[in-house]
Formats: sequence, structure tokens, C-alpha cells
Amino acid sequence: YVREHAAKENWRIAIGYDGRYNSARFAEEVACVAAAEGVTAILYEAPRPTPMLSYAVRAHACAAGVMITASHNPPAYNGYKVYDATGCQVLSEAAAEIEAAIRAVGELLAVPVLTRAAALEAGRLILLGEEMDERYLREVHALAKGRRPHPEHDPVIVYTPLHGVGGSMVPSALLQAGFAAVHVVEQEAVLDPAFTHVDSPNPEDRSAYRGALKRAQEVGADLIMATDPDTDRVGVMARASDGSYDFFSGNEIGGMLLDSYLSHVEKQGALPARGVVVCTHVTSDFGEAIARAYSCRTVRTLTGFKYIGAWINEHERGGAQKETFVFGYEESVGYLALPFVRDKDAVQASVLIAQMMADAKRVGETLPERRARLFALYGFYRDRLLGFQFDGMSGAQRMQTLMSELREHPLAIGEEVPDATEDTLRGTRTRASGAVETVELPKADVLKFSYQDGAWVAVRPSGTEPKLKVYLGVCKSSEETATARLDELEKAVRERLKAYF
Repeated sequence: YVREHAAKENWRIAIGYDGRYNSARFAEEVACVAAAEGVTAILYEAPRPTPMLSYAVRAHACAAGVMITASHNPPAYNGYKVYDATGCQVLSEAAAEIEAAIRAVGELLAVPVLTRAAALEAGRLILLGEEMDERYLREVHALAKGRRPHPEHDPVIVYTPLHGVGGSMVPSALLQAGFAAVHVVEQEAVLDPAFTHVDSPNPEDRSAYRGALKRAQEVGADLIMATDPDTDRVGVMARASDGSYDFFSGNEIGGMLLDSYLSHVEKQGALPARGVVVCTHVTSDFGEAIARAYSCRTVRTLTGFKYIGAWINEHERGGAQKETFVFGYEESVGYLALPFVRDKDAVQASVLIAQMMADAKRVGETLPERRARLFALYGFYRDRLLGFQFDGMSGAQRMQTLMSELREHPLAIGEEVPDATEDTLRGTRTRASGAVETVELPKADVLKFSYQDGAWVAVRPSGTEPKLKVYLGVCKSSEETATARLDELEKAVRERLKAYF
């Protein structure tokens, strides 16, 4: 694929890998096959975060990149993520062409492959070490400009990499940004593909924080951060005024980071005249309300950070609108501020979250108090994610039937029918009046039902698991009414889906 689509002087592939079973072995195999085909492989010497693979593609002007990772999936899993020449995950068209190239391969055991020694000797295997780490950290350090915490307001931070690769970069990034009181959960800092000491390697799960909570209580931490095993996503818990620790959703942290980061950029006089925040169409409206307060437009993409990266690429090349990317995020705890990478970046995000904590501490706020203040100002935004397992071939068929049935009969909340139904597969938004509008998004199997009070429900099959994902979002004038409305939406969803189980 690279040889057909790239100029010969760009026949280079960057390769990274996480700490999972066989990741290093698979990464070396990718490199040695590429080298045998005349393509130079640029391989990290040690496990590194996924965003650093995106960075390597860009820094070395590669034609493509490969990351061996399965993110936060169970220990038995591994995976192969492909990146284009911009450092963005490949979109559907390129993915289809690569799949066709895979199918065109004949006898797998006849595929040429060099040994590591032969690839090195031929100059077709280049190893990336500490110098690349330092280059990447220098880019991240730009976030610290004008934001180094005063020693009095230096937050006490507990950090866990959840047995992943984050320990190689996050503590260093925090230290260079001026955060001295960082306590790493040592037992969980060991690269361990079995994830032995964590209940879940997913920072979206409260159960992932068991070890970090214990350490936080020991040191009186203001903030807990947990990165997933490939360190592209980061979750947060923070101490409340009563000494307990509150959990934050990705939507909440996304909105709060926007307020903190855009406020700083504005004070620096660096907020562009036509700034754009890019998120997905299942992200809550909280961040959009905050972006609006800073005169930034919000653009929504399909689920998946590759679409956010693609938006950055498209507008970097210069368009008629001349809009400037200022921040990108997903509800699944993935964030990006500085687009020197084109994927979500938990190293960048960890620095931004620590800075937000320092800002709050300077004015005598806890993060839960800051969240409450923003909700009082913008509305009480609440969201919830439901997951429904559909195992096996029969499960996949039931899920397809359910999506078809929801298309024909949109989700009602009691007697309340949707004010609008957005069908990304058909590219339409149908109003209750019957009026039909065009949705400018790539086709995908997603339905989003919006109701008169601004509440919404989005439904889509997962792209990585045999699961139906249902997203709920509301905004009300109080936390109690917001929670009650969420409960009402969830009840209607479960009632509608029970026939499929």
C-alpha cells in the first residue's frame, strides 16, 4: 500500500507498541516485513504512548504508521492501528484499500521478511530512543508557557498508568510543567499485560481507581489521574471539600478543560478570531456552551478521534473559512490541545488537567466546586452511557434488527415523541413536522433522537465490541431535575430494548 501510494523518498513507516502480550514481537515483525519490501521502518525501542506514534509519523515524514495496541481491552486482546502520513488514523477509504492489499497477499508463509540484524545492516530499520522522547516532551512543554504553578498552589497529584505505558512519559511531562508533588501508584506503574493489580484498565470505569484512591487518601491528594494502557485517554477523580473523592465524566472534564484552557489562551492574547472546538456528535452540549462563551464555534464529527484529526488536516491545508483548531475532545476521556499530534493525547491532557487543578487551588476551589460553579453558570449538564451486550452472530443480527426498528419507529419517552431524529446512515435529520434536512457527516450506523427540552438519546453499535452503546444527555436548571430526566430517558431505553434480550 505504501509503495503504491507514496513517493519513493517517503517509503517510511513509523511503528510503536504498548506493553501487551506480544506487542514488541508484533511490532518488530511489522518492521522486518516492511524492511524486506524496501520500506524503511522507524521503530520505537521501548513501549510508548499511542500519541507518540502519531508524532513519529509527522516528525520523520513517514508515509504511514502502525501502533500495536488494544487500548483498554481485556488482556487477551491485541490490535493493529494504522495511521496516514499526517499522523491521523486512516479513514474508511484508505482502510478499504489497505484491506484489499491484505487480501491480495498470497501464501502468508511466503511473505519476505528480514531478520532484525539484516534490517539494521541494510539501513532499513531505525530505532527511536531517548532523543525522540525529549523531542516529544519539548512539544508538550509549550503548554506550560505562562502557566507554571506557584509553589503555594502546587496541587498534590496521584497518578496511575494502570499497568500501561503512561509511566514512561506522564510523570516527566508533569515535572517539566512545574508540578513537583506527583505520587505514582508504584504497583500499577509496572508494565503488566495481565493488569494484575487493577480491577479495570479503563479510566472511564470507577473501579479502575481503587489503588489510586488508597494512595490519594494516604497523601491527601487534590487530584487523581489515570491513563489507559496506551496513554491516549485520561480519567479524573478529585477531592471534594468534605475529603471524599468525586468521579468526573469525559464530558465534564472536556467542558471544564475548555473553560480553563481557553481562558488562559485568551489572557495570552492568542485566541484566534475564528477558533473552532471539535468534538463528536455523541459528546454532550456542555462544552459547546463554554466554547460559545469564548466566541468559538463547535464542529461535531462522527465518533472516533480520527474524524477530529481529519478536520484538523482539512483546515490546516487552508480553506475558504480560515478557521483555526483550538481544542478537540471525545466523551470517552480523549483530549487534544496542541495538534503536533493528530490523535488524542493523554500526556498533553494530564498537564492541562493539572493546570486546571492549580488554577482552582489558587482561588480556593476544589474541582467538584469548580464543576458546580460552571453548571450554575451554563446549566446542569448530565450525561450517561449505557452498554448492551449482543454476543455472537445471533447478537449481531438482533442488533441490526433493533437499529432498523428504531429507524422506522423513533424512541418515545412515554408519550413524548422526538422533536428531531438524526440518522447518520441515511444522512437525514427528520423533524416532528415531517420536514427533512441533510446531515453533513460521513455515513455511519448512528441514530440520535432529540426532544423539545434539549434532552437527547444517541444509539450506535460499538466499533470494537459486540455491544450497543446508548448515550443520554440532558441540561436542566438543577442537578435534581437533570438526574430525574436522565433516569426517565434510561427507563424508556431499557423498556424499548427489553424485547431483544
